Amino acid sequence: MAIMLTAEQMRHTKATNAYVIKNPDQITNEFTITEESVAADTLNLGETKKIADLKEYLKGFDMTAISSDDLRKVARRLFDNEMIDIHAFVIFAEGNLASGADGLPTETDVKFNAIALFNERLEDYNDFLENNPADVKEDTLRWRRGMIDANHAIGALTYFVNSSRSDLKIHEQA
Repeated sequence: MAIMLTAEQMRHTKATNAYVIKNPDQITNEFTITEESVAADTLNLGETKKIADLKEYLKGFDMTAISSDDLRKVARRLFDNEMIDIHAFVIFAEGNLASGADGLPTETDVKFNAIALFNERLEDYNDFLENNPADVKEDTLRWRRGMIDANHAIGALTYFVNSSRSDLKIHEQA
């Protein structure tokens, strides 16, 4: 059972509630990838062996039902293999954004839809920047770029999770 903090309680703690996903059933969006070559290019995978290795690693992961712990593991693998940059890594590593009074992540084993989470966070951030033009600076745009890159990466990962072959031909499971 998750405990939701009130605004008054939140003023006195580092705790944050998990990001509330408005459309938890979302499985496609503008970042959905339907071609393996595009997915491979997105993650800088030029070699068939790298694609096969990534697919093997991703077995058992489901981007529509993944925990913050598992998302961090995937992020580490992607970052260590130079498939994502540090800004996208942070988006992955933040998971569902839940934290305790000490500021450390909580609810790290709770599964959520990462496709919807990343897309909705980007939409919210775009709205924030649009409504607060004075806050549009190099750092905020770099953060936004990290969110876009994370969305592209999650689209590529979703493709590979659902793909059954390691060559560059489209061949998805039903």
